[in-house]
Amino acid sequence: MLLVICVGLCLFTFFRSAISMFRAWISLKMSYLINFQWTSSFFSHLLKLPLDFFEKRQVGDIHSRFDSLSIIHKTLTSSIVATIIDSVMIICLIVMMILYGSWLFWIVLGFSVVYLILRMVTYWTYRQISEEKIIKAARSHSHFMETLYGITTLKSLNLLQKREEQWMSLNADSFNTGIRITKLDMLFGGIHTFISTLEQISILWIGANLVIENIMTLGMFIAFNAYRGSFSARIANLINVFFNLKILSLHRERVADIALSDIEEESKKPFEITNNNASLLIKDLCFQYDQFTQPILKDIQLDIQSGESIAISAPSGFGKTTLLKLMAGLLKPSSGKIYFNNVDIHQLGLSNYRRQIACVLQDDKFFSGSILDNIVSFEENYERDRAIECAKIANIHQEIMAMPMNYETLLGELGNNLSGGQKQRLFIARALYKKPKILFMDEATSHLDEENEKAINQAISNLNITRVIIAHRKSTLESTNRIIYL
Repeated sequence: MLLVICVGLCLFTFFRSAISMFRAWISLKMSYLINFQWTSSFFSHLLKLPLDFFEKRQVGDIHSRFDSLSIIHKTLTSSIVATIIDSVMIICLIVMMILYGSWLFWIVLGFSVVYLILRMVTYWTYRQISEEKIIKAARSHSHFMETLYGITTLKSLNLLQKREEQWMSLNADSFNTGIRITKLDMLFGGIHTFISTLEQISILWIGANLVIENIMTLGMFIAFNAYRGSFSARIANLINVFFNLKILSLHRERVADIALSDIEEESKKPFEITNNNASLLIKDLCFQYDQFTQPILKDIQLDIQSGESIAISAPSGFGKTTLLKLMAGLLKPSSGKIYFNNVDIHQLGLSNYRRQIACVLQDDKFFSGSILDNIVSFEENYERDRAIECAKIANIHQEIMAMPMNYETLLGELGNNLSGGQKQRLFIARALYKKPKILFMDEATSHLDEENEKAINQAISNLNITRVIIAHRKSTLESTNRIIYL
């Protein structure tokens, strides 16, 4: 009898281990198959969202929402297969326990119901703390990113200590909330262990009496107890998975803010210009950020002929930059139309339109790589001679050649190893490399001396491209064919 029991327990342990390994292998395979597709599709959707989506949100908040997708993916891929296998195993274990000790099974089930009720009672508290943790972590991350981007300003204003204290406070709040969640998890684990111990003692006490009274054989009791242990572990895991999936609604809501946002309108038809004509016509253009604010621009009418150079002038805060972003297709008008060569740019398709234009904006950025990489916008099959020619037009070639690594000089994403004037000239070179038919420039030469600015304006004017310039400097305004006052 003892040999049979030992062999049975060995076989049970073997199959239990095999099933656990199979479950882990299937979960791992599904995880890698799904992860790449999900994150790629989500990132692609994020990049296609309109500019105002990003202007209304902090970087840390967007990053946190992207992280929520990873949490959803990890939870689902690790839970679905495990849940299916555990559910099948639980059904089999229930049948075996009923066969070996029918009414003992109801005692085991009763303890599992107690644990389920406990999780139900504490669910909303756990959800509230989890939501608080997500929000506080996003705030801390946003503060961290803002600090890095504004490190020069913070040093110049001697605000480093204050900024550090603010970040430490935000980070402490995030960590403290995380500790509260961990404490709840520990509490659930401790309570489950306590309930499981009580269950084991109860079954051992009742089962031993049944064996003594010959109502149940020793072999049946040992087999039942083995099935009970597996059942209790799997049913507790199933309950935990169920509540983890309910908590995912928090992350689903955060992901939905991105996933359900409308992307920019695109035309599926390719569009190519066979000539160098590039005119812009603006009719009845109005723009406001939302229905609760006053319009920034109202009833704008503008006709720009191909090859013309115009300047837009107005006091600060009158919507010059907003108008330029609208003309460049970066923002969508609240009403009115913008026509490129007599075709509505939104019917043309923003990608098609942006292939024909280039912008030099006030808040332009470099990306990690060499100077050459940034000028050619990281093209694989780039034309080095054309990149050098664009640098010469932007009057930056000689300064690049004076650097130790010339065009291979590495830039950080902030370009902090360059002066303001050098940055602007590199931005101009990058814009010109696209061979744009329309060039939009928003205070693109504000950091340059008049001699450099005059040389660049003269070189660009020789390219015979349409130019739209925003500037305050009188010499810049006078270098254009026409000045438009808002």
